[in-house]
Amino acid sequence: MSLSYDDLTQRLLSLDLIDMDALREVERSFGAKVFTAEEFLQALQRHGRLTKYQVERLLNGETTGYYYGDYRIQYLVGAGSFARVFRCVHKDTGQVVAVKVLRARYRDDQTAVNEFKREGELCMQMHHPNIAAVYELHHTKYEHFIVMEFVEGRTLREELNAQKNGRLEPRRATRIARDVCSALEYALKRGYQHRDMKLTNVMLSSSGKAVLLDFGLLADEASNFKTQRAIEYAALERATHVPRDDKRSDLYFLGAVYYQLLTGIAPLGEVKERSRRLDASRFRLVKPIWQVAPDVPRCVATVVERAMKIAPEERYQTPKDMLEALDSAIEALEAGGDGAAATITTKPKKKAPTASVLVVEANPDLQNAFRQSLKNAGFRAMVVSNAERALERLDDPDGAAIDLALFNAQSLGQSAVIAFNRMLDSSYTRDMPAILLLDENQVQWAPKAKRSKKRLAVGMPIAMKRLLMVVDKLIKTEMKPVAEPEKPTSPAPAPGGSAAPATPVAPAAPVEPIKSVVTPLNFPSSPVEPPAPVAQTTQSELALDDCPEDAFDMALDNAVDHMRVNNDPTVVPPAPAPTPAPPAVEPQFQPLAFDNPDDDSYIDDED
Repeated sequence: MSLSYDDLTQRLLSLDLIDMDALREVERSFGAKVFTAEEFLQALQRHGRLTKYQVERLLNGETTGYYYGDYRIQYLVGAGSFARVFRCVHKDTGQVVAVKVLRARYRDDQTAVNEFKREGELCMQMHHPNIAAVYELHHTKYEHFIVMEFVEGRTLREELNAQKNGRLEPRRATRIARDVCSALEYALKRGYQHRDMKLTNVMLSSSGKAVLLDFGLLADEASNFKTQRAIEYAALERATHVPRDDKRSDLYFLGAVYYQLLTGIAPLGEVKERSRRLDASRFRLVKPIWQVAPDVPRCVATVVERAMKIAPEERYQTPKDMLEALDSAIEALEAGGDGAAATITTKPKKKAPTASVLVVEANPDLQNAFRQSLKNAGFRAMVVSNAERALERLDDPDGAAIDLALFNAQSLGQSAVIAFNRMLDSSYTRDMPAILLLDENQVQWAPKAKRSKKRLAVGMPIAMKRLLMVVDKLIKTEMKPVAEPEKPTSPAPAPGGSAAPATPVAPAAPVEPIKSVVTPLNFPSSPVEPPAPVAQTTQSELALDDCPEDAFDMALDNAVDHMRVNNDPTVVPPAPAPTPAPPAVEPQFQPLAFDNPDDDSYIDDED
């Protein structure tokens, strides 16, 4: 530091960092000892007149960065990719506040500035004891900052690290979870969601009250900002086939925080890599809390288990529902029992669709047929009308998860084959099952299709229910056998050798067999010879896990039934118009150019 003591005192006074009385007091502490400007700064810090942050800036010769408006900066509290938070004090009133400052790299980004302003405006409307209050919002040409309540205390992560066994006592953990849930209920009543629930976003005040911080990812219908959710939220909502900003996602991650408070173990693990954080298997591999911590009271474990159900419809549906369960758990804990009375039983609900199928089909009638048939079979059907849009939809990390893609070349032409192959170019779709439907006049395109056991080229026409079996086979890793009907037994002979009168039994309705491959399609120039035709198989046999896989890579039916636009099996559809023969010259496939998907999942570089 090159400043003299006189220069230093002038700078301190001009920056309004200290007054003359404080200067004289610290000077007297040296007595007759000679001191340097640097030693004087260190003494100011020891006496609490300056903070470490201020001293470091003075030692570096910085002349700015000591104030935000009328608030003098004391030290940095925390920093993220979007903003930084400082502890500050009002220069006149002495009020201690937290000042959240937009990072310099976003100052010229109008979208980021607008979202930062929106956060401040919305949070100023929320007044709840478990939500950090926002007092002021400031925007200048060079600075954008929010003045908010400063909570004296430490984060839940810091609190856990301070515990000898790394976890909290159940009653204390439950009260903390209740405070946070109360804040979520208040926010949701006003149409807002937090979208970034984690240990570091909850502060424990000196009085023991939990305060929810950082509504920077707050979501409502007015927001279009692309960093509106933590990456774990994106992974959960894709894995569970729900729309973005599902209100039950906050409850899942509150359950995860509660789990960690009770066990000291992060249920989803502590991972940093983006690809692993997006991995849906993390949610399926969470160990039940009663396995990790068998000593956790049952009333508490019940709340955690329900909050963290993978199926959204099995979780608490609103913060109010979870708040009531937490109140019951607190009552049970304070009563000294294991909380058996707090166990919540719910009526079984209809199981949600287990998988989603994206149908790429241009014909409106067939779109309706696919949609209705898939829905009746228990799948969730999404339909798009062109191949380019399908690839964009499949490669969109924000869209609902897709388990299988079905392209119908009858209506799409060569673009179906191109899109079918392009799925291999993306990490999102490389391992996704896919079906390419080819008309009997398009089978010469099959050698161009990049096929495997999970990527099939199927000849048309094919019965819809047979096609649904193929879809089900590709999606499911294991199919449950269908119980065979019990055969009527003959009555035991009556004493004396005469047979007892038999009870008349109505004859069982004959099971109409589904005709299997009748005429295999011959793919010209195909390097793989088609397997032999499959023997005729009954419907009950096809429901078992013994469908020959080699039959799936060729046409499964060459006639039998056409796909029906309605669901009435007695209606015979009109014969399709003949498809003109393909040109003699083999089609030349030109690659399609698609933009890379935007990466709009928020990644927290702090936690």
